[in-house]
Amino acid sequence: MIANMIKGGRLAKGFTQKELSQLSNVSVRSIQRIENAELIPRSYTLKTLAGILELPFETFQNEELRQQLEIHQPSKKSTTQKIILSAGVCIAIILLAAAFIVQAPGFPETQFEFLNFATVIVLFITTVLFFIWRK
Repeated sequence: MIANMIKGGRLAKGFTQKELSQLSNVSVRSIQRIENAELIPRSYTLKTLAGILELPFETFQNEELRQQLEIHQPSKKSTTQKIILSAGVCIAIILLAAAFIVQAPGFPETQFEFLNFATVIVLFITTVLFFIWRK
């Protein structure tokens, strides 16, 4: 949307990308990337371009916010990856804990030691999962 607004405004004014670049002190490459929607320009750049093209800056601000929110929305694929990573981490930690118990002949001596060990494992898994799933 921002790309279309900038390009449309530039064409309505009869500017080339190079002319708009010179008027705004924004590189030609940046103008190209903005118009091709490869780049979401910073607010300062948008304000400068809006002023030159005589477009309402408020429209750009709302659109910029919408596009940034879309970029930061987690995709279905990243959720799937997190689920797979979570399952793998849980299984690996449980297997490592079991290997430790099997290799330590005197551990656990009591049920209390076993429950403390299990609590530490659960806390460790919870911490790892927290860092995997945080935004």
